[in-house]
Amino acid sequence: MARSATHGRGIAARDVSVVYLGVDAERYRPAPSPSDYAYTAFNIPRERRIVFFSGHMEERKGVHILVRAAVELVARTGRRDVHFLILGNQPGEDARFAPLYRDTAAADAVTFGGYRDDIPAILPSCYCGAIASTGWDSFTMSSLEMAASGLPLVVSRLQGLVETVDDARTGFLFTPGDPRDLAAKVTVLLDDPARRAVMGAAARERILQRFTIERQVAALTEAVARAAT
Repeated sequence: MARSATHGRGIAARDVSVVYLGVDAERYRPAPSPSDYAYTAFNIPRERRIVFFSGHMEERKGVHILVRAAVELVARTGRRDVHFLILGNQPGEDARFAPLYRDTAAADAVTFGGYRDDIPAILPSCYCGAIASTGWDSFTMSSLEMAASGLPLVVSRLQGLVETVDDARTGFLFTPGDPRDLAAKVTVLLDDPARRAVMGAAARERILQRFTIERQVAALTEAVARAAT
């Protein structure tokens, strides 16, 4: 993101400070024991592992890519052990995605859950997170919330999103706009629960080391003090 300022907008490097987002790592954290909260809240079969997304429904956020990845995994490869939980839709917004999966075997493997105020309780029930943006995107707060909850992330190789994971350690990058590549990366996690657990723990540790609210406040304080001198 700093490179966007210095190379894209012509701002001198000495005038650029990067203060990363911070998340409440006590509120967003793995459950002490296996949680079925999301399964109960959304009536998802317990044998399915949940791929989670929360965000806006605008075109650039790539919700259509998530849905097509669900079709790839369930309808084309025959998996019945995965479920896509997509939150953030306003009433009626999910209707435009229905033709992508309605008449396929994935019809019951995609849930649009709307706006929720219980995200910290939902996330520990999920298996991994996914952000499939196709246009410009930033270092999103939702990525921090998912990682803090112990989820490995699968995200588009775009601008700020590439900074949300250490590729192959805390998650995976995939080709923007390519649902098959997204499905392939999710498949790696589905087929190797032990690796998924290691990556989820590493994602949580990365948050604790670099992206807590406390670190954000400290970095912002330092940046303001430096600018004032």
